[in-house]
Amino acid sequence: MITGKSLIGKPIIGQEDGAHVGNVHDLIFDHDTDEVVSFVLYNKDLFGLIDAVIVPWRNVLNIGEAVILVPSAGAKMKLKDDPRSRDLSKRETALSGTQVLSTDGQKLGTLADMCLDEKTGKVVGYQVSEGFISDTLHGKKFVPAPPGLAIGDNAAIAPPQAEAELKK
Repeated sequence: MITGKSLIGKPIIGQEDGAHVGNVHDLIFDHDTDEVVSFVLYNKDLFGLIDAVIVPWRNVLNIGEAVILVPSAGAKMKLKDDPRSRDLSKRETALSGTQVLSTDGQKLGTLADMCLDEKTGKVVGYQVSEGFISDTLHGKKFVPAPPGLAIGDNAAIAPPQAEAELKK
């Protein structure tokens, strides 16, 4: 299991040609299917004249401690050429810092990171922060992926079983 934040900045290397494809700048996440779909290497420029460059998760061979391996430099593509990633990028979903609420409206913390299966890109759970002091003393809490949390545009709602874990 790896965290989303641990992937940011990680170099992507072509296994066949040894080419440096780029470094992970961001992730494109589909919260409907709870999976990372692509790595963003370069965002659009200020004027939108240059398209973002991505590496779709389906091109990943292995995620190691130091690098992410893809078949070759040809694994990267323009965002506009991958319909799913393009459509998801328009959602502008930011998970980090999203409030986690109980079903009765209590704030339980904020989403700090997502935990991923490094083979599939599927989210297996989320790290929830209760604040700096609590995180330092007790660590962040782990909530399994749905049915653990329902994530919307403005908040994540914890069902009773996940809510019980967060209140421990």
